[in-house]
Amino acid sequence: MLKIIQFFLQKIGIKFDAHKLKKIIDLGFIITEKIVVKLDKILPFYLDFYKTMIENEIKIAGITKKDKILHIGCGSIPATPILVAEKTGACVTGIDKNLVSIKKAQELIYNLKLSSKIKVEHAEASRYPLDKFDLIIASQGIKPYNETLRYIAESMSSNARVILRTSSSNSGELVEKDLFLKDIFKFSKKVLQEKNGLLISVLLLKK
Repeated sequence: MLKIIQFFLQKIGIKFDAHKLKKIIDLGFIITEKIVVKLDKILPFYLDFYKTMIENEIKIAGITKKDKILHIGCGSIPATPILVAEKTGACVTGIDKNLVSIKKAQELIYNLKLSSKIKVEHAEASRYPLDKFDLIIASQGIKPYNETLRYIAESMSSNARVILRTSSSNSGELVEKDLFLKDIFKFSKKVLQEKNGLLISVLLLKK
């Protein structure tokens, strides 16, 4: 399933408006997560799908062991917290508003013996306390999108960084729906996640 999603993103998704295709892509990930939860031998392949993306984000954000990190939208397979913790040694908190997903994520973290580095919680991002985190990673599927990002911009600490994953235009730039971000954040860097079609990771700072 992951190979199908990746092929779709790289070969087909780049020819269309990525935001319009998002529902199809999200459905593919939901199906994949349900399979991975039941068949833990597939987990390494699932994590490998995110490996390059996480490495790129670690580089542009300068993530170190000292950072306290929040991942918004961790899902039932918290690949981002797992890979960030493993690659940097940082402590990561993952949150998701889906209680069923969080229960599955908590069980997975426990089974992987990563509870000392990773905590996952059932929470609504637009009401979660953010001031203790050095880095906030916002998944592409966060909802409500605008409200949550405005809350992050207002509530993050002055020295914190934000990584936003979002779909870009064919030229790798922000699309119209994301232009409001320039009013609430300072733009620092961005990286095109080539293995994931038109996905970009954008580093944002407090304005």
